[in-house]
Amino acid sequence: MLRRKMMVMAMAAAMIGTMTGSVNVYAAKAGDSATGKTELADADFDTSYEPKKDSYKIYCTYKNIHSWYDAIKCGVDAAVADFAEKGVEIDYEWYGPAEPDAVDQVNSIETAIGQGYDLIAVDVNQPETTAKAVDEAVAAGIPVATFASSDIEDCDRSFFVGNTDNYGDGCALAKAVCEEMGGKGQIAILSGTMGAASHEERLQGFKDTIAEYPDIEIVDEQRDNDAVEKAISITESWLQAYPDLGGILCNNMSNPVGACQAVKDAGKSGDIVIGGMDHDLRTLEYLKDGTLFVAQVQNCYDMGYKLVYNAVKTIDGEAVEEEATNVGSTSVYADSADKYIEMLYGESADAE
Repeated sequence: MLRRKMMVMAMAAAMIGTMTGSVNVYAAKAGDSATGKTELADADFDTSYEPKKDSYKIYCTYKNIHSWYDAIKCGVDAAVADFAEKGVEIDYEWYGPAEPDAVDQVNSIETAIGQGYDLIAVDVNQPETTAKAVDEAVAAGIPVATFASSDIEDCDRSFFVGNTDNYGDGCALAKAVCEEMGGKGQIAILSGTMGAASHEERLQGFKDTIAEYPDIEIVDEQRDNDAVEKAISITESWLQAYPDLGGILCNNMSNPVGACQAVKDAGKSGDIVIGGMDHDLRTLEYLKDGTLFVAQVQNCYDMGYKLVYNAVKTIDGEAVEEEATNVGSTSVYADSADKYIEMLYGESADAE
């Protein structure tokens, strides 16, 4: 029987002692799951591998509870189901804190070391903080994989599967927005969690690309800490402070939802060019109605699916095809919004 177990209460007790003195343990809920997608973007991925064991136990820890990870989990669940058809059980934990916390991530890895897992998979919060915990797990005989948006190349992890070009995503978004602005005007940057490697790389891509447009001025840069409500508030303040604002760049999945809501509520949809990351259903709806100009959508389903396949091979002592697997991303515009909504969320999707 397939099991998706919630974190047990013992884990909560074991994780006491972070910077805040206590940690609440949360299990990700489906919420706004991307449930429509049922196949890999990489149609050539080899799924013929025959596992050497009948069961595997994998611990997955990610940055924080967020709908972006639901799409990755869809891929994980699909791979688990495919292995079940081969008579192989994949038992996995799927843990993320309510808010991004690098220390919490280290504690969760250290706790997982003593829980009998065959492999630990980590969506890295802050590389410089997490690297030591990864190496400690490997030294204890447990292979570690990294996944999603950030890797730690200088450590003992076995493989990475995710997006290897966050900087390129930032450059692509910035170029699209700057070109749509006509190469001139005022632009603001909305960023996510400070220190998250993927966010910082996209942010640098924004700035390096904007520098190629001497007539575009960055008037402000703020962080919303992955909170839609804060993104709304920040954007509302920009609309008051900069009446001639021409563009907004958003470097995570929450940013464009908040920015677009504030802009639409102000009656300025289409007047301010907005570019942002990923596939939140609300983001895609804003793309469809013209409030959002461009979304850079990562192939999250492939991340989850390939993570499980590569994890099983690694546990079996087999080499994976690529040490770092890039699942890539796509620039999506209004004319493709319906396609992505149906593909990721199904025909009955409703953003409300």
